[in-house]
Amino acid sequence: MFTNADMAKYPFLQKTKEHVSMLDIDLEELAEVERIVDRAKERIMASFEFVSHFLQKPSKDLEVEIASFPVSIVMVIGVRDNALAERFVLCEARTIYEYLQSEKKNETILDIAKLFDWKIRETKQSPHPFAIHFTNYLENATRGRLVHSPEWKLVNRRLHKSEVYVSKREVCRLLQEEMKKYIEDLIGKKISAVPQNIQEVIDEIKSEFMKIKPHLSEFDKIVKAEESEYPPCIRIFLDRAVKGQHLSHTERFTLVTYLLHQGVSINGIINMFANVADFKEDKTRYQVEHLAGQRGSQTTYRPYNCSTLKTHGVCPDPDDPICHTIKNPLTYHLRKKPAEEKA
Repeated sequence: MFTNADMAKYPFLQKTKEHVSMLDIDLEELAEVERIVDRAKERIMASFEFVSHFLQKPSKDLEVEIASFPVSIVMVIGVRDNALAERFVLCEARTIYEYLQSEKKNETILDIAKLFDWKIRETKQSPHPFAIHFTNYLENATRGRLVHSPEWKLVNRRLHKSEVYVSKREVCRLLQEEMKKYIEDLIGKKISAVPQNIQEVIDEIKSEFMKIKPHLSEFDKIVKAEESEYPPCIRIFLDRAVKGQHLSHTERFTLVTYLLHQGVSINGIINMFANVADFKEDKTRYQVEHLAGQRGSQTTYRPYNCSTLKTHGVCPDPDDPICHTIKNPLTYHLRKKPAEEKA
């Protein structure tokens, strides 16, 4: 049922594991293949981003993509940092979620779910084309962020003869939690001696991660809240701010007011700008507190409307189909879920 392209997308497939075994090469030999090591490093470094890492692109060389996953696992274990490991797991699981969402055939999703011993079937009913046994549902709906969301509570779901009816987006989201557990289990294993050149890459990764680690805690919370629901403008502004890149007044205003409405703390937003070249904490604090309504007129500001962002030339994706239906970035997520469910 699964193709070579599937093996590159889904590292947990038995066929993928068998393929790696058939290559008949060990870690020492993999370490000598520069393209594999580079792609493995790239997978980990992608998780350093706050939002854009969910858009990472796989290698076009399927052999490289397949082999890079186990090497990246070895590297993450070698770094020995729980925060980095957690981000890597989230990034990889989220990427798999995107692959699942893009599958045209429900059979593929069914086959993958059954690999994890799910009792699942296709209902051919809209908007809930899948029915999952409630035990499989609960195992994953009570993990991570989902446990705090009312929409995932069993009492709020359609339950019939021990089955929970779910949309394609929902079954993919539940599978994302299954992937997280699978990758977490891999990272929890011990490894033997690491080849010297891989150890050098591990040291590079750790050094780069330590530079941004102090600024992660606050933004990990908002990214994990609903990773896929930020509008394109906020994704890009947030990514650039964290990297210390310049933002115009319009971009900063939009980003800060959006995050304030998302419940991000003032200190968290201030820390986000710490890497920007002209950063001054006292000035930044005054500006953020002013936008939060804690100074001056005590008005809580909203992000600029989409039309204003377009006028200033800072709308990064005017062709986004959801952006065509909203007036302000704050309402993007309200249209995002229904759009995914119709897909």
